[in-house]
Amino acid sequence: MPLFSPIAAAALAIVIFAVDTLTPFDIAIAVLYVAVVLLLLNCVDRRSLLLIGAGCMGLTLLSFLISHGTSFQPGPVARCLVSLAAIGISTLLAAKVKSAMSVLGESERRYRHIFRAAGVAILEMDFAAVGAAIAAGKAAGDKDIAAARAADPGLARRMLGAMRLINANDTSLKMFSAASVPKLGAALPGLVPREMEEGLWSMLATLWEHGVAHEAESVMDTLDGRRLTVLVTIAVPADRPDLGQVLVTIMDITARRETEDALHHAQAELAHVTRVATLGEMTASIAHEINQPLAAIVTNGEAGLRWLDRPVPELQEGRASLRSMVDDARRAATVVQRLRSLAAKSVPQHAPFALDELIGETAALMRRELDRHQVRLILGLETGLPPALGDRVQIQQVLINLMVNACQAMDQVEDRARDLVIGCSVVDGALEMMVADSGPGFDPETASRLFNAFFTTKANGMGMGLSICRSILEAHGGRIRASATPGAGATFTVSLPLHKEPSR
Repeated sequence: MPLFSPIAAAALAIVIFAVDTLTPFDIAIAVLYVAVVLLLLNCVDRRSLLLIGAGCMGLTLLSFLISHGTSFQPGPVARCLVSLAAIGISTLLAAKVKSAMSVLGESERRYRHIFRAAGVAILEMDFAAVGAAIAAGKAAGDKDIAAARAADPGLARRMLGAMRLINANDTSLKMFSAASVPKLGAALPGLVPREMEEGLWSMLATLWEHGVAHEAESVMDTLDGRRLTVLVTIAVPADRPDLGQVLVTIMDITARRETEDALHHAQAELAHVTRVATLGEMTASIAHEINQPLAAIVTNGEAGLRWLDRPVPELQEGRASLRSMVDDARRAATVVQRLRSLAAKSVPQHAPFALDELIGETAALMRRELDRHQVRLILGLETGLPPALGDRVQIQQVLINLMVNACQAMDQVEDRARDLVIGCSVVDGALEMMVADSGPGFDPETASRLFNAFFTTKANGMGMGLSICRSILEAHGGRIRASATPGAGATFTVSLPLHKEPSR
């Protein structure tokens, strides 16, 4: 075609010139030069196209002068002007079309370059069969994707097989170790593992509701047997509601997910070390907590022996002493269990728990520490609080850290009572726990750095306690904030999500 069009245009121009010049037809034969301009539209640039149009107009004038000379009769002159106007208008329109084609071509080349060189996998897919299946489901009376799933549990997997790959960029082929686009298209349904079935249903739900975008994290296999963690985004063009053209982008986030997992593991390790260090500082309190029930066991045991050693054994009193011994032993076991849980290195377990009970238990554990710092504990707990959702041990670690910090902050207070107030209530749909002391407080500049790692106001502090508290709470979907009045104490407020019963 690039060679044929110029030859055909040149031959046509010669024929038109010969017929227009040598024949006596009283028609505007020169109008046919428009065909010459159109034939060359795809073969030359805009400037050349204008020159060709001007040349055709020159041939029209030359033919008129050869045929009619200087005799300007109205009929021939009118036909010549019509021809010139037609050629000129057609040339200008063709030049505009050529400009638009150049812009469109440049845009297409740019898109193709971006498509090929993009750092994420881009798949051009045909979801027309999926759209037809959704339309059939709606026509059959299914009101939503849940109803369609109940009627046909295998629909999602079949729809995955019905999605046709039209094109894929180089990153897609490299990511999935595919040699070509057809090989990737043939293997694509098998690259989505069975455990990602819920993700397929979620995507179908978006298409069912005429959504134009869907994003989800998933896992996919490659042709060489690797498994990737990917972020999949599906975009439906607004002008293609039949789902005949859908763009799917796939970003490999395997390395990022592994890095995040390693970071969470390191944070858990650091939190465990901090808990153990805190327990070391609380050795006196721990010994006191355990010694109390042990001393009570000894006392009750001696009393029981005395009741039984009487000339007439007091069996009733002996039984009461034994029951008290069992209760005290259980209390000691509970204390030990709490300490073992706090010191254990385990994976965080999010479950509902009573925050007010946790506060009371931690207060008992910290009793000796409070006495050593001469701190008075004031509890303000609302009754009937809903359970919080999170890892009980980690939240107890946060509370212990805040209580220890408050006790140490109040060591220098001599002119007023050393009061530690702990409150718990529901605020704006979340559980809030407040820990307030009557220490020296801190200034606004300190407040802005308080939760930074390695920042501390203590002479021998590591600066990790509050940073770890913030990491723990953010991992729970909660937060911690601090406020203070210099010279009048500090207040730390912890916000935790409520446990919600699953709807039936």
